[in-house]
Amino acid sequence: MDILLTGTPNVGKTTLFNALTGRHNRTGNYHGVTAAVSCAEGRAENIGAVYDVPGLYTLKSGKNEEKIAARALNEAKKNGVKIVQVMNACAIERSLPLFFELRESGCDVIAAITMADKLRRYGGALDIRRLSAALGAPCFEVNALSKKSVRGFEEFLGGVDFRAAGKVGAAGKAGIARIGGSGESGGAGLARTTFFEKQAGAGGKIDGYTPARKKKNGGAKLAVGWLLPAFFLAVLGVFYLAFGARSPGVWAKEKIESAFAFLAARAEKVIKNSVAKNVICGGVLRGVGGVLSFLPQLAILYLFSEIAEESGIASYLAYETDGFFSLLSLSGRAAFCVFLGYGCTAAGIASSAALENKNAEKRAIGCLYFVPCSAKLPVYLTLLSSLTANAFLGAIVLYVLGTGAGLLVSSFCGGKEEDFIMEIADFCVPAPLFIAKKLLFRLKEFIIKVSGAVLAFTVCAYVLSSVNFSGACAAEESILAWVSKRLAVLFYPMGVTDWRAAFAAAGGFAAKENVAGLLSALCPEGLRLSRAAGAAYLTFVTLMPPCIAAVSAAAKEIGAREAWKYAFLQVTGAFLCAYFVYFIFSRGVGTVISCLLLAAAGTAAIAARAARNRKNKKELKTQ
Repeated sequence: MDILLTGTPNVGKTTLFNALTGRHNRTGNYHGVTAAVSCAEGRAENIGAVYDVPGLYTLKSGKNEEKIAARALNEAKKNGVKIVQVMNACAIERSLPLFFELRESGCDVIAAITMADKLRRYGGALDIRRLSAALGAPCFEVNALSKKSVRGFEEFLGGVDFRAAGKVGAAGKAGIARIGGSGESGGAGLARTTFFEKQAGAGGKIDGYTPARKKKNGGAKLAVGWLLPAFFLAVLGVFYLAFGARSPGVWAKEKIESAFAFLAARAEKVIKNSVAKNVICGGVLRGVGGVLSFLPQLAILYLFSEIAEESGIASYLAYETDGFFSLLSLSGRAAFCVFLGYGCTAAGIASSAALENKNAEKRAIGCLYFVPCSAKLPVYLTLLSSLTANAFLGAIVLYVLGTGAGLLVSSFCGGKEEDFIMEIADFCVPAPLFIAKKLLFRLKEFIIKVSGAVLAFTVCAYVLSSVNFSGACAAEESILAWVSKRLAVLFYPMGVTDWRAAFAAAGGFAAKENVAGLLSALCPEGLRLSRAAGAAYLTFVTLMPPCIAAVSAAAKEIGAREAWKYAFLQVTGAFLCAYFVYFIFSRGVGTVISCLLLAAAGTAAIAARAARNRKNKKELKTQ
């Protein structure tokens, strides 16, 4: 039996999907986490394929994500896939309009009620048997974080009669009649025609369900004004814990580096074959080990990211930043894309499908091409270590530079302004065990990537740097050097003449971790660059296009031609900016400061003018 999980946004569909399939799709306590259809085999014998679709309020919406979900539901109905609507027990009234609309369209739907423990904690009550009778559909209370509860739900799915879900009770018929006769087109009035209005004579209660007495979203007003300053202070604190002098992140990184250095020294004494010694000690232990040493610092950043997502802070952040993003013809929902982009550019690009229209999606993707992902962090720290003693401030500057460049590019892109319609998530304290599991999975993904793709790339590069067509040779006479010296011509105007730096930057197009791994393997003594050349090289690495996986994700959303055009324009711009940085940094401090001030003033003036023009156009349209 194949099943499809549907429902309104932020009710726990993906968490339940992960529990039924064993997958680790991204979850979060905010609207629009899922932006595409996911499919995986269920772990139980009686369950076949399980589908997870984006949240939707109505089958007739014009929004991108809701169109995707509506198409998936129509296909499911044609192919006999069973439909399970997931409902948040704390807000069943928001789910019932969709439930009745699915019934009206001919779907046999059963309900999975999540977060019932929170409902009872807020003073509400839930009786599944009476609720099932009232809705005329089988219902089941499930906790996706409890294995016992999930097993019970799997057994329930194996024994439930989906045909009985088509026998609508009296209450359900009243709901369908109300929605069908509301006169609202496209389901736009569903939010105002809830089941609770139909039950007003019963004190606003449906049989078997009592809403929570405690108002859960009171924190929305309190968050206004202080959330953004508090959030940025928290970000600074997290950065200091990861990169600051004598911080836990730096201490743990140094311990891991010492461990790999010790292993490399022991391996050099034990291994007799010179080629094997070079590959294992240089390519594996120094190259891959150099990247793995950043694991503690990434863990600190990942932990903060997971807490922000699961607590609902990200939802309030979108609300608070809507005014800023409106200057870029985007909405506060773009904050989700940027926030995800800091972890993984491909994930941020995939989430852009939840934006209101294709123009907004293109602007968001153009911005995300520049937003620094977590894979760039090892690169930044590797290069900063040879340029400055304060990696804390350097990392912040580079993150601001990358994000600012992305926002600037987005501000120059025209298009229709996006409306901001979003449910604010309830603030909650996430379960520590759940956060720990998500954190461990993300760290495991990083280790697998480093020990897989990065290891293969680094070892191949190290081997090619040791041989030519005549046999073993010095690195300067190797095949890799011959190819890379032709590529290095592009880096000469930024003061970088070392072919190893050129090859490492090129390797970053496959995966950003490759840059740090290749530099550690090919340059064990460190990349010796002047301050001007180092600043230019860092600028290029910061502004260079994302990895192939991110470009592929963009191609899926906006087409291959647009995605690769963005990448080509970005790499051209990265080279030009790096040349400019080398030029001004090699002219002295006064020139640097003057040029930076002029660039900042010019950028601010152009951005302000673009924002003013958009505002004027908007006012003309409303007159």
